[in-house]
Amino acid sequence: MIGLAGLDPAFVAVLVGYSVAVLLIGYYGYLRTEDEADYLVAGRSVGPIVGGATLSASQISAGTFVGAVGIHYVLGVGFVWAWTGIWTGWLFSLLFVAPQIRRFGGLTVPDFVAARYGDDGADGRRTRALAATLIVVAYTVFMSAQIGAGGLVFQSMFGVPPAIGMAAMVSIAVAYTAVGGMRASVLSDLLQMIVMTVGALAAVVVSVRAVGGASELATLAASYDPSFVGLGLSRVDLFGFALAFGLSVVATPRQLTRFYAIRDEATVRTAIGVALCFQVVIAVSMAVLGVAARVLFPDLANPDLASIVLSLELLHPVLGGLLIAAVFSAMLSTVDSVMIVTGSGLAHDVYGELIDPDASERRMVWANRIAVGVLGIAALALGLRPELFGGLIQLVVLLQASLVGAAFFVPLVLGLHWRGANTPGCVAGMLVGFLTVALWHAGTVIYPVVPGTVDALVGDPVVPGVVASLIAFVAVSLATADPSRETLEGFFEVRGR
Repeated sequence: MIGLAGLDPAFVAVLVGYSVAVLLIGYYGYLRTEDEADYLVAGRSVGPIVGGATLSASQISAGTFVGAVGIHYVLGVGFVWAWTGIWTGWLFSLLFVAPQIRRFGGLTVPDFVAARYGDDGADGRRTRALAATLIVVAYTVFMSAQIGAGGLVFQSMFGVPPAIGMAAMVSIAVAYTAVGGMRASVLSDLLQMIVMTVGALAAVVVSVRAVGGASELATLAASYDPSFVGLGLSRVDLFGFALAFGLSVVATPRQLTRFYAIRDEATVRTAIGVALCFQVVIAVSMAVLGVAARVLFPDLANPDLASIVLSLELLHPVLGGLLIAAVFSAMLSTVDSVMIVTGSGLAHDVYGELIDPDASERRMVWANRIAVGVLGIAALALGLRPELFGGLIQLVVLLQASLVGAAFFVPLVLGLHWRGANTPGCVAGMLVGFLTVALWHAGTVIYPVVPGTVDALVGDPVVPGVVASLIAFVAVSLATADPSRETLEGFFEVRGR
């Protein structure tokens, strides 16, 4: 712990300036928000550069700048292969999901579920409520990891208890997200992506020089442990991580909602290309920083502190402040996107569609703002109990990715490309996928009853989750009535009456 008195004024100035800029962007978003569409999808006006930045920033989280550096600190460079799943997921989305979702043009992912799977006897309201509930549960867990990372950063820099740092993190995120909505979120993501990229590259240059160059870094890492420059993990584990992240990228509601905000289908495709460019730079940087931190500071008690220690002990105060700002950017850019999605799940999909369908635009905007605040408090409460989800921040991120991927990948992709996909199949697929992951996690982490040999063979709970979801979805769809004409219109060409 450094403590506030031990921080260089230039370091503090960088962090304060960054925080002020984010809050000003939130106020700008507030001034430009007139109705719920403005609040949730920024008036569908986002261009390719801002779109690519927000897609990349919302996917890069504390699991990257804190958790991934920590994983690389422990395991070496091998974990970088998990990014191949993310990039494959983006390419799959570019071809089979993103343009189709933008063409649909809803406000939330449950909007899609209610329209495509509306044969529930209540015009889609029941399937909408189920989808919204699963999103809120999975993403509240996910936000707890980001907030927990914030607590670590505040504790390391200022010497305050983690709970105070977590509360500060929630306050900042809620302040600009609840006030400014999606427009503030995407514009702050552009700023945050620039800060993350510049901060990461600067830290890499300084860290490699401190070790003695790239070749010396590789030599020292290999002498420490040969596996440190190899895979470091079993191929099964790496495949499981890559699959979990890849399926989550394709089906994650926080990305899908951003597709709604982008200008048109062609712009969506360009934005995904921009996002991939940002992420390649970040992925390589995190691997180098993790290995360099292990060589320079081999005895860290908590690997998740590796990026923070680098910024405080190695970098010039301005560069150190920039790296810490990048860490905060990674957290905030993900938290704001998740808050928009979970808040809309409660406000738009539950309150607006089920409880008060006649609510005015002004009331709906404020309902979304209140929901963001409530969910921020809930995530803070869970952030104080990290042991429930596996401990290390990156493991919590993986759990969320598995839950979301297993619940939504099959209903989303088959709903867009298979006419036979129907409402009972969707309900079965979402529930079976989500519950399979949750039960597998409980049986391997919380109450370890699953044999270790079986867990090692599976690699990640997303594998049984998606398999179970697919089987349930297809079996139930084939065993029940065909989808109605109304649920197919807008997604397929429907002829006749």
